[in-house]
Amino acid sequence: MLNWRSVRHVPNTRFTRSIGPERKETPMSRVAVVTGAGQGIGREYALALAQDGHHVVAADLNKDAVLALAERAKAQGLDIVALPVDVSDKASVEALAAAVRRDVGPVQILVNNAAIYHSMRQDPQLTVDIDYWRKVFAVNVDGALLCTQAFAPDMIEASWGRVIMQTSTAAYLGKGGHYGVSKVALIGVTQGFARELGPKGITVNAIAPGPIDTEATRVTVTDEIMQRLMTSIPLGRMGSTDDLLGTLRFLVSDAAAWMTGQVLVVDGGLTKRL
Repeated sequence: MLNWRSVRHVPNTRFTRSIGPERKETPMSRVAVVTGAGQGIGREYALALAQDGHHVVAADLNKDAVLALAERAKAQGLDIVALPVDVSDKASVEALAAAVRRDVGPVQILVNNAAIYHSMRQDPQLTVDIDYWRKVFAVNVDGALLCTQAFAPDMIEASWGRVIMQTSTAAYLGKGGHYGVSKVALIGVTQGFARELGPKGITVNAIAPGPIDTEATRVTVTDEIMQRLMTSIPLGRMGSTDDLLGTLRFLVSDAAAWMTGQVLVVDGGLTKRL
């Protein structure tokens, strides 16, 4: 049997971007906030937006992780500012928004990526502790709500904005549990904000990744579960963070101007929906 850990994505080097001090600011440079940017997918989202010339704020509960990211970006000539935030806490989110406006500028792009996933518990719904359930929802759902509420006024003022929610194919697998159900709820939040903010010139869409080869996935998902998933992925491998970046870049661009309330699934064919 092919071991899922041995099947890796090989980047297509034809589309590799050059990064470094030669990067120039373009007229399309915008201020972008990425939550949960201290590791994994969020870190790569922040780097990709910075490579594209945006002024990026990397926000995370783990302040040391985003500070390390900012130092890495600085060495590459990229513009990333690190700020701490607890997205489940309204006062913390409001403090983040105030700091961004003061030190960086009004926000036009928000990527709600923060979530409880790394090392999360695998409790069934019949026995899950209600406090843990609420903790997961406070970060995975309430966090996106609070951050969008905090930064939407900047976008409304500019009559332009992009909000990206990070949901998951766990929302479509029908397995329930705190994580999967929280991602179902986040799709509802996405659609609600799309309806409310659309008339203001702001699009709100979501990305639903399948199993992505990150340190968090390797710690959280057992080999047995991953092997079962691999047999259901037509493209025959786990995804990589590189597989998500094109979708992110599309959704924050003007090419996606007439698209809102949608979920783009990037999962190698794991889920099939009408």
